[in-house]
Amino acid sequence: MKEELNLPKRITMKMILIGILFVFGCVVGLIGSNNSNKEIIFKSSGNNAVDYKVFLKENDFFDEPFLGAGKTYITSLIDHIDIDFKYNETFTAEASGSSAYYLKAVISADKTSDPESSGEYWSKEYRLSDVSTVEFEKARQTNFDTSVSVDYAYYNSILESFREEYPVASNGTIKISLVVENTVDAESFSDPIKFNSELNLSLPLLEKAVEAKIDVETGNKANEFKTHLKAKNPIYTFIQILGIGIMVLSVALAVVVILKRRAFINHHQYISTLDKILDANDSIITNIENMPNLNKFQKFEVQTFEELLDAYSEIRLPINFYQNKNGTESTFFITNEGIVWIYRLKKRNFGS
Repeated sequence: MKEELNLPKRITMKMILIGILFVFGCVVGLIGSNNSNKEIIFKSSGNNAVDYKVFLKENDFFDEPFLGAGKTYITSLIDHIDIDFKYNETFTAEASGSSAYYLKAVISADKTSDPESSGEYWSKEYRLSDVSTVEFEKARQTNFDTSVSVDYAYYNSILESFREEYPVASNGTIKISLVVENTVDAESFSDPIKFNSELNLSLPLLEKAVEAKIDVETGNKANEFKTHLKAKNPIYTFIQILGIGIMVLSVALAVVVILKRRAFINHHQYISTLDKILDANDSIITNIENMPNLNKFQKFEVQTFEELLDAYSEIRLPINFYQNKNGTESTFFITNEGIVWIYRLKKRNFGS
């Protein structure tokens, strides 16, 4: 009996411990989950260069046919310009893909340098080459060289015609560009990475016998791309699985304890009801060791013990009591002249 009285306390303690175990499993699972994602960063950086030679028209002052890069030039003496583009893109990890490139020239009639009248009157783009493609496979860089010769006098004459047609105060510029469209397949990135680079060389037009410097922009900018990836570290995977396992185990233990508590409640209700019947009717109840065969009797199954007492009041014969060996069912019955009145008290009928 003492053990039965202590059982609810033990069940409560078990449920508290199981709750703590479940919370612990959740924490472990979250630790594994939070560390199972890592950020992947892919960077590319340009290391490009532009070199050029400015070829001069015949004149009485310069003996050499061309001037090298970084000089000061008299634009009216420029005949054509040979430009060498050196493209180099470096990656932080091995990658495969392609670099598609082409050359173009853009001439523009610009407003004067007066800040109040800055802008562009007109511009036009000229393709200087078809698109070419360089493939690379599992490499940390892509690079190529390409050259173009620009007829400076031709483009200058176009701008001169524009200014003669529209006599507005304007400056002229030509910008020669190498345009590169990169498509990169990097490990851990599900979609291709795409980015463009552009190398530019600019020089003035519409200037006569005026000193001018060529401006070069090499496009050496860095690009950064990010993605998130499930970590392949087995430690984090183990931690996550361990956390899930602890949670599943705690749920299973909780189910077992709940079922055990339910069985205890059913048993307690059954025993309490049985004890009340026995205590209240001890003088008229006879315990028997073996259950007789009642098949030869005409049976009357009653639903309550009170109904059995009514039968007892009529015939005044002892009420026989038998409990099965498992202690899960008690049978009370009265036999008289081939008739049996039976009341069955069953543990399974409690708590339902």
